[in-house]
Amino acid sequence: MLTKISNFFKYKLKRKVKVFLTFVIFFGLIGFVEKKQASKVCTKVNVSIENTLNNYFINETDVLALITNNGSDQLVGEEYKNIDLKSLEKRIKTNKFIRNCQVSRDLKGELSVEVKQRRPIARIVQRYGPDAYISDQGEVLPLSDRFTARVIIIEADNAENLVEKDLLQTDSGKNIFQLLQFIDSSRFWKAQIAQLYMNADGTILLYPQVGKQVIEFGTATDIERKFNKLKIFYKQIVPVKGWNRYSRVSLAYQNQIICE
Repeated sequence: MLTKISNFFKYKLKRKVKVFLTFVIFFGLIGFVEKKQASKVCTKVNVSIENTLNNYFINETDVLALITNNGSDQLVGEEYKNIDLKSLEKRIKTNKFIRNCQVSRDLKGELSVEVKQRRPIARIVQRYGPDAYISDQGEVLPLSDRFTARVIIIEADNAENLVEKDLLQTDSGKNIFQLLQFIDSSRFWKAQIAQLYMNADGTILLYPQVGKQVIEFGTATDIERKFNKLKIFYKQIVPVKGWNRYSRVSLAYQNQIICE
């Protein structure tokens, strides 16, 4: 009996020793690989920009300028140990059109830079200031000299408030953003609604691509219900009366469509 117990503990001990040695070898190999990789020299920088949404606000030259501090911090020829990947990512993200980026390195000595752009869904027009975009995440973005996004136009009595303040900080701003998201999420409404005007009292006018109607939307509430009513107008009234029969369509009142 004692022999069996002794053999059992010897077996357990041997197993623990094997596990310990396995961990030592494993972490030793990791350390060796990291040390070897740190001594490698960067031979190339590969930039990949996600343009699946047909936004071309930035290009490879822009990213390389950011990552090299306009050429003053050359990466090619630099040892990996002297390249801080997180610092490079922070530097790239200073461009407002860049939503996210990831910088990685491989064993061949090449740095890979993967960039994802922000996507605008509306353009704010100001009378006394520069225009700006609103992104699909609610951020305010500047215009670009390189690319103009085809998005819904916003004019407002207080357009500067939309540009200067965080849109998602107020309830009214959140409602406006939800309205923009709703239009953007629908292929039909995205193609049909060309412009939005916001009055000082918070009521909204919509201007369509087709037809001469001014659509009185009311405040940015009950969004889906109002667009369902507008769809009834386009499907049931327009085919009978024609596109230009009415100059005003009001959706502001519950369970009513007023056409004049």
